[in-house]
Amino acid sequence: MDDMEHIVDPHFKEDPLYMKSLIGKEIEVKTVNKKAYKGFVYVIDPIFKTVVLHCNRKSESEYDTVIIMHHAIETLCVLSDEVNQWYLQTTKETVNSNITRKDSVKKWLQHMQINVAESGDILKVDDHLIILPPYELENCVSNNTIILERVRNILDQMPPDST
Repeated sequence: MDDMEHIVDPHFKEDPLYMKSLIGKEIEVKTVNKKAYKGFVYVIDPIFKTVVLHCNRKSESEYDTVIIMHHAIETLCVLSDEVNQWYLQTTKETVNSNITRKDSVKKWLQHMQINVAESGDILKVDDHLIILPPYELENCVSNNTIILERVRNILDQMPPDST
C-alpha cells in the first residue's frame, strides 16, 4: 500500500490535466465516511471534481457505476498506471463521431441557406439558436420557439447519408 500514489486533495483539485490522465486507470477512493471503492475511472468532472468509477467490472458492458462527489473524497490512490484502452477508445470514437456529425449538420444548414458558424464545439445559427454536441434535434437550444421548431424540422429532413 505504501508504493501506491496517494493524491493529496489540493493537488487533485487543482490539476485538470492530471484528472484527465486518470481516465482508464484503476484507482481506489476512500471517502470521509470510511468507505473504499476500487474501480476504473470512467470520467472525472474537472469543475465539480466528481469521480465516476466502474467497479466490479465483469465485462465491457457489465459493471457497477459509482459516483463520488469531491467533498466526500478523503484519499485517492492509483493502483495501476496501466490504462485500460477501452476507456480511451470510447472517448476517441465519441469525439470523432461528434466532429463528423457537426460538420454534416453545418453543411446541411448552409445548403439550406441558413447562416451557421462554429464557436468551439457549438454551432450557432445567428444569435438565435445554438446546437450542442452530439448535434441531434434535442440538442438545439433557443428562446424563440418558432426558430427552434423550424431548425429542428430542417435537421429532421437531413438525408441520413449526410452523416
